[in-house]
Amino acid sequence: MWWESAISNVGEFLADARIMAVYWGLAIFGTVFFAFSCLLAFFGVGGLDSPDFDADGLSLDHPDTGFLDFKLFSLRSILAFLTVFGWGGVIWGHHGIGGFLGALFCGFVTMVVTAFLIWGVMKLQCSGNVSRAAFLGKNGTVYLGIPGGSSQAGKIVVSLHGATHEFQAVADEAIPTGTSVIILEQVDDKRFKVRKI
Repeated sequence: MWWESAISNVGEFLADARIMAVYWGLAIFGTVFFAFSCLLAFFGVGGLDSPDFDADGLSLDHPDTGFLDFKLFSLRSILAFLTVFGWGGVIWGHHGIGGFLGALFCGFVTMVVTAFLIWGVMKLQCSGNVSRAAFLGKNGTVYLGIPGGSSQAGKIVVSLHGATHEFQAVADEAIPTGTSVIILEQVDDKRFKVRKI
């Protein structure tokens, strides 16, 4: 039948050396960048979340938002998917469609697990009994550069009572990543104004 022939052709295509090269490329790319992002997090650059994971301190006012904070597609979860999908393809790719589906399934499961881990860690960082006023006058570190002009926000991390908190921040002058700052005032519900120390 025609569909058996089509499935056979797709299986041969997925087991082809060119597709195996794609699997290898995804495996190596994902492994290198996933390890790099974890290494940066270990040294405190960028935190455990990615720039597309919004944890700007709003959770301090609403600590129990359930799954509203859960995001399946973040930088780390996508890198985890690419890494495991790539290695799954390297291992099982010669099986054609079966290998492709196996790699796809393992990559998806890894992406979901990674997203849950990031969500869980972010929930652990939440603290419902700390008011924003407690952060005024505290020192922090810029981890997403602040453009300056007090219009566009960057991000800072601040340690308070043994917990790390992340906030959006504005400043009169541009402040690069890694610079120590002091929190001057609360601009609105989302942002603090800071200056270099």
